[in-house]
Amino acid sequence: MILFRNCFFLICLFQIWKCHSQEGNYKFNNFGNRSILLAGNVTGSVSDLGLTYYNPSFLANSDDLGFSLNAKAYQLTNIKLKNPSNKAQLSSSSFDNASTMAGGIFKLFNNRFAYSYLTKSNFNTNLNYTTNYLNDAIRNQFPDITKHTTTITLNSRIKDDWSGASWAYKINKQLNVGISTFVSVYSYKAHSGASHIFESNNENVSFYQNVVGFSQKSYGLFVKIGANYRFPKFHLGVNINVPYIEVLKDGSFNYSKLISGVSSDDDLYLSGDFKDVDSKRKEPLGVSLGIGVPIHKGKLHVNIDYVSSLNSYSRLKIPDIDLGQGTLTPIYFAEARKTVVNFGAGIEYTLSQNLNFYAGFSTDFNAFKESANIFDFSAKENKNIEIGEDFYHMSLGIDWKLKWLSIISGITYAGSSNTFLSPYAINVTPSVTINNTPETQFNYSRWQFVIGLDIPLLSKKTNQLLESL
Repeated sequence: MILFRNCFFLICLFQIWKCHSQEGNYKFNNFGNRSILLAGNVTGSVSDLGLTYYNPSFLANSDDLGFSLNAKAYQLTNIKLKNPSNKAQLSSSSFDNASTMAGGIFKLFNNRFAYSYLTKSNFNTNLNYTTNYLNDAIRNQFPDITKHTTTITLNSRIKDDWSGASWAYKINKQLNVGISTFVSVYSYKAHSGASHIFESNNENVSFYQNVVGFSQKSYGLFVKIGANYRFPKFHLGVNINVPYIEVLKDGSFNYSKLISGVSSDDDLYLSGDFKDVDSKRKEPLGVSLGIGVPIHKGKLHVNIDYVSSLNSYSRLKIPDIDLGQGTLTPIYFAEARKTVVNFGAGIEYTLSQNLNFYAGFSTDFNAFKESANIFDFSAKENKNIEIGEDFYHMSLGIDWKLKWLSIISGITYAGSSNTFLSPYAINVTPSVTINNTPETQFNYSRWQFVIGLDIPLLSKKTNQLLESL
């Protein structure tokens, strides 16, 4: 029987990586107009709506009552795989809306509260790729072949929306504490399809198709507990991210395999559709420590972020499936993460009475130690695969203060690059394989164009009403 296994495995890995980069890299997205321009290094100095995310205790320090719209208006993302086969290059470019945040701060019963909504992750990609190629390795195994056409279809979607409320309490003039609770609505869907058509000089046609898809939904809570203390010459802040509390969950999995035109003995069709698959989502404990140091006409922001590890667990418990090998094959969808420590710094400087300058830099190291892998069905050992890359983030922008609003604008950059083995490998039979050896260069870049508004007067009447209660 002709079994085409591991076809374009790296391309599948590339697709998974694109989705998981927002989950395995904890600083991939930042929130809050000024916090974005400081690359998220604001645990000890946050001064905008981002306090609900970075350190809710600063809500007790905030005088910016009103509504804030964080609109990282557009982002340009470019992903390239160079030399995935002998003659091909894969690329994916997009220009679309970036993650957003909106909310406001108000006083009630002599306490400060905040509400906020943010899109923690939002990733949607569709990649279709068709190629025709022949080389000596393939001709050695198929002497009569005249044409080989391969089509790859990859679709994925991750969406994680957070809606939350924050409260802070001023213990004394130096010490404040606060808490934020976010409701998370999480959805992850992926679909991978690969087909091969082999044509021979006697007009025989053989066809192979393999399709895999899954979905995971999770509803739960993220809790952030913060504190800050004002020393004579600097401000110190700490924020604890409590591990994710899952409340509701659901999963599904489907697959199909078709082999046709080989022979009556080898033709095969298999399929399976599993609903209500047991699923689990985990996010680890995190602790951030930051300081804000006033300098001449500005402030220096320094941050260090610790995120603990996660032991291996099954995100989806998929039943053993029939892949035409005589016995049922176990499918592992496991994930594990290592401990990560990131660091960064930002600076703000007053250019004039109404104009402030911001710049920032931060590391963003990949946390995945073992990642969910449902595409490599042929691996007898079901090996765990580490995916994801280390990123470096840079930001630059200004805050222009007008009488009735502030306009924040700027630009951010994130980039990564690495080299992988060629994915163009086909196992035709258990004893015959076709391996191409060129390395594949992976490059990723993202530019974000930031535009945000703070409108304190928008909620003036509402705040006056609440304060009268």
